[in-house]
Amino acid sequence: MNFRNRYLIIAVRIPLGLIMLASGISGLLMGNSAKGVPAQMVTFTQVFWASGILQMVKVTEIVAGFMLLFSIFPALATLFLAPDVVGIVVVNSRLMPSFLWIGVAVFVLTAYLGNNIHGAATLPPCRIN
Repeated sequence: MNFRNRYLIIAVRIPLGLIMLASGISGLLMGNSAKGVPAQMVTFTQVFWASGILQMVKVTEIVAGFMLLFSIFPALATLFLAPDVVGIVVVNSRLMPSFLWIGVAVFVLTAYLGNNIHGAATLPPCRIN
Protein backbone atom coordinates (compact mmCIF):
# COMPACT_ATOMS: atom_id res chain seq x y z
CA MET A 1 0.00 0.00 0.00
CA ASN A 2 1.46 3.32 -0.97
CA PHE A 3 1.78 6.36 1.25
CA ARG A 4 -1.08 8.33 -0.32
CA ASN A 5 -3.55 5.45 -0.22
CA ARG A 6 -2.83 4.76 3.46
CA TYR A 7 -3.77 8.29 4.49
CA LEU A 8 -6.79 8.36 2.20
CA ILE A 9 -8.08 5.20 3.87
CA ILE A 10 -7.63 6.85 7.27
CA ALA A 11 -9.39 9.98 5.99
CA VAL A 12 -12.37 7.84 4.92
CA ARG A 13 -12.34 5.50 7.94
CA ILE A 14 -12.54 8.23 10.60
CA PRO A 15 -15.55 10.18 9.22
CA LEU A 16 -17.42 6.96 8.45
CA GLY A 17 -16.78 5.74 11.99
CA LEU A 18 -18.00 9.04 13.43
CA ILE A 19 -21.14 9.01 11.26
CA MET A 20 -22.02 5.47 12.28
CA LEU A 21 -21.22 6.05 15.95
CA ALA A 22 -23.36 9.21 16.06
CA SER A 23 -26.21 7.54 14.19
CA GLY A 24 -26.19 4.53 16.50
CA ILE A 25 -26.04 6.52 19.73
CA SER A 26 -28.71 9.01 18.67
CA GLY A 27 -30.97 6.20 17.46
CA LEU A 28 -30.75 4.33 20.76
CA LEU A 29 -31.18 7.47 22.84
CA MET A 30 -34.18 8.56 20.79
CA GLY A 31 -35.93 5.25 21.43
CA ASN A 32 -39.48 4.91 20.14
CA SER A 33 -40.02 8.68 20.17
CA ALA A 34 -41.35 10.25 16.99
CA LYS A 35 -39.83 13.62 17.86
CA GLY A 36 -37.58 14.80 15.05
CA VAL A 37 -38.59 11.94 12.74
CA PRO A 38 -40.10 12.99 9.41
CA ALA A 39 -43.81 12.18 9.11
CA GLN A 40 -43.41 9.55 6.38
CA MET A 41 -40.95 7.59 8.56
CA VAL A 42 -42.84 7.57 11.88
CA THR A 43 -44.76 4.33 11.26
CA PHE A 44 -41.69 2.64 9.78
CA THR A 45 -39.55 3.61 12.77
CA GLN A 46 -42.14 2.52 15.33
CA VAL A 47 -42.64 -0.88 13.70
CA PHE A 48 -38.90 -1.50 13.52
CA TRP A 49 -38.45 -0.39 17.14
CA ALA A 50 -41.27 -2.68 18.37
CA SER A 51 -39.78 -5.66 16.53
CA GLY A 52 -36.28 -5.08 17.94
CA ILE A 53 -34.67 -4.71 14.53
CA LEU A 54 -33.87 -1.03 15.02
CA GLN A 55 -32.02 -1.72 18.28
CA MET A 56 -29.95 -4.40 16.56
CA VAL A 57 -29.09 -2.05 13.70
CA LYS A 58 -28.13 0.78 16.06
CA VAL A 59 -25.94 -1.46 18.24
CA THR A 60 -24.23 -2.71 15.06
CA GLU A 61 -23.62 0.90 14.01
CA ILE A 62 -22.10 1.72 17.42
CA VAL A 63 -19.83 -1.33 17.46
CA ALA A 64 -18.70 -0.85 13.85
CA GLY A 65 -18.20 2.88 14.44
CA PHE A 66 -15.88 2.18 17.37
CA MET A 67 -14.06 -0.46 15.35
CA LEU A 68 -13.48 2.01 12.52
CA LEU A 69 -12.45 4.88 14.80
CA PHE A 70 -9.91 2.83 16.71
CA SER A 71 -8.83 0.68 13.74
CA ILE A 72 -9.89 -2.58 15.36
CA PHE A 73 -10.44 -5.00 12.48
CA PRO A 74 -11.65 -2.24 10.12
CA ALA A 75 -12.31 -4.74 7.32
CA LEU A 76 -14.68 -6.63 9.62
CA ALA A 77 -16.35 -3.37 10.63
CA THR A 78 -16.92 -2.59 6.95
CA LEU A 79 -18.54 -6.01 6.52
CA PHE A 80 -20.80 -5.30 9.52
CA LEU A 81 -21.89 -2.02 7.94
CA ALA A 82 -22.52 -3.27 4.39
CA PRO A 83 -26.11 -4.51 4.94
CA ASP A 84 -26.88 -1.48 7.09
CA VAL A 85 -25.68 0.93 4.41
CA VAL A 86 -27.73 -0.82 1.72
CA GLY A 87 -30.73 -0.49 4.02
CA ILE A 88 -30.02 3.22 4.47
CA VAL A 89 -29.97 3.75 0.70
CA VAL A 90 -33.16 1.74 0.14
CA VAL A 91 -35.11 3.44 2.95
CA ASN A 92 -33.93 6.89 1.90
CA SER A 93 -34.80 6.27 -1.75
CA ARG A 94 -38.29 4.92 -0.96
CA LEU A 95 -39.38 7.06 1.99
CA MET A 96 -37.15 10.14 1.99
CA PRO A 97 -35.85 10.91 -1.52
CA SER A 98 -34.67 14.35 -0.41
CA PHE A 99 -32.18 12.66 1.95
CA LEU A 100 -30.92 10.14 -0.61
CA TRP A 101 -27.64 12.02 -0.97
CA ILE A 102 -26.75 11.11 2.64
CA GLY A 103 -27.27 7.42 1.93
CA VAL A 104 -25.28 7.62 -1.28
CA ALA A 105 -22.40 9.42 0.48
CA VAL A 106 -22.25 6.77 3.22
CA PHE A 107 -22.49 4.05 0.56
CA VAL A 108 -19.56 5.52 -1.39
CA LEU A 109 -17.42 5.82 1.77
CA THR A 110 -18.22 2.24 2.78
CA ALA A 111 -17.63 0.87 -0.72
CA TYR A 112 -14.27 2.66 -1.01
CA LEU A 113 -13.18 1.45 2.40
CA GLY A 114 -14.35 -2.10 1.75
CA ASN A 115 -12.56 -2.20 -1.58
CA ASN A 116 -9.27 -0.73 -0.40
CA ILE A 117 -8.79 -1.66 3.24
CA HIS A 118 -7.88 -5.27 2.49
CA GLY A 119 -4.60 -4.09 0.94
CA ALA A 120 -3.17 -3.48 4.40
CA ALA A 121 -3.54 -7.13 5.37
CA THR A 122 -2.71 -8.96 2.16
CA LEU A 123 0.57 -10.13 0.76
CA PRO A 124 1.88 -8.80 -2.54
CA PRO A 125 0.96 -10.93 -5.56
CA CYS A 126 3.32 -13.76 -6.46
CA ARG A 127 5.44 -13.31 -9.56
CA ILE A 128 6.00 -16.29 -11.77
CA ASN A 129 9.06 -15.97 -13.97
